[in-house]
Amino acid sequence: MISDTAMTAIGQRIRRLREGKGFSRNVLAHEIDVDVSSIAGWESGKRLPRDALRARLAQALDCELPLLMSPQFETETPTSVTVLDATSELPRILTECAKGVRHTLRAVRLSSPYATAVHVQTEARRIINERIMAQTLEVQRVEIFYTLERLQETLSNILRYDGKAYYVKAYCVGLTEVVPFLGGYGFDDREILLGGYWTGSPPQHNPVLRIRGLAIRTFFLSYWKDIWGRGVLLNGHGGHDLATVRDVALKMGLKPRAWRRFVEEAASLETGDGVPPIV
Repeated sequence: MISDTAMTAIGQRIRRLREGKGFSRNVLAHEIDVDVSSIAGWESGKRLPRDALRARLAQALDCELPLLMSPQFETETPTSVTVLDATSELPRILTECAKGVRHTLRAVRLSSPYATAVHVQTEARRIINERIMAQTLEVQRVEIFYTLERLQETLSNILRYDGKAYYVKAYCVGLTEVVPFLGGYGFDDREILLGGYWTGSPPQHNPVLRIRGLAIRTFFLSYWKDIWGRGVLLNGHGGHDLATVRDVALKMGLKPRAWRRFVEEAASLETGDGVPPIV
């Protein structure tokens, strides 16, 4: 039997998430096909959503279901922005976030090819890799592919994480030129790391933003929902069905007769680029 305190905590969370999305009660009720009185009852803590509705409610509010139904009151982190140095500060922060993420890691790279110093990525990649293999972490990743080499490294990861909760989407497939824009991680949508990309190697003291708070979380989730929806899923059936990767590779200029060797070379890479892209 869930306590009144827990019901109040869940109700407050539903209201906060609804308001963060800019939804009225009527809009949310329409989204999940319930009466507006149901929304009012949940938010007041008088009753809970039925089991059959919870997944739809979580999706509409862009919230992980376990977090949505957590009986614990949240201590909302005030909005804050910290500028990190990519060389001296980012390695520790990435490692901390990789250890602390509970459910979902979202990785985005929508920019020109990056050249992040290897030492920045090593420990965080090791931790994320272990958690993917242990199936304690779901990873969703979106990026633009600029070269066949980059696509091959991603194919290596698809093969490596075959059957695991590791999903890759291509966005603007084959785009070869874009103004350097955005890349980053969302750890459970609570820790957001964003950075501009750069060319040249090694990068020296480039800034990365560590952003917290409800406003940025709402923005990041809305932004993610949009780009994820536009992307082309490359590994929906694991490493055994590579038809979509093949289509992308051919659009990018790979000769059909070279496909078999392309896959063999990808499989022979030790780890591809390791795990999802790092800012």
